[in-house]
Amino acid sequence: MAKLDLSLTDEELAAFLVASRTVRLATVDEGGHPHVVPLWFVWHDGTLFMNSTLGNRSIRNLEVSSEAAGCVDDGEAYDELRGVVLTGPVERIDQDPRLDAVKALWSRKYLGGSPVPFDRWLNRVWLRMVPERVSSWDFRKIPEARARAAAKR
Repeated sequence: MAKLDLSLTDEELAAFLVASRTVRLATVDEGGHPHVVPLWFVWHDGTLFMNSTLGNRSIRNLEVSSEAAGCVDDGEAYDELRGVVLTGPVERIDQDPRLDAVKALWSRKYLGGSPVPFDRWLNRVWLRMVPERVSSWDFRKIPEARARAAAKR
């Protein structure tokens, strides 16, 4: 049996990432041990923007290797599961021409429109990932994909 295409379209992917709230970011330490942490994020201009605290395990791991993977998913029942795995380097950013827009999106998404406080907090850092690879799935598409496959037979 041929593999069913359950991937998200570009439009579905963007809408899913804009609406989702938490990415689980996976990094690796100097010994090759994985570390996964949930982070809030904003998806803007094909880029995943995150904020974290300097000195924590994820930041220390990214100083060893910038390569990381992030998983965003949702659904309760099997036929509702959907998600995205984004893979690529994560870099610390002090300046990015999109950062003001990112802060505005963050404010609306997480803070009810209140100003983003991170500029006033010590040891906070903005991170960005421009994914080199994106894998997605949407099990809600299984019935339609099976019907298409059956029609081709």
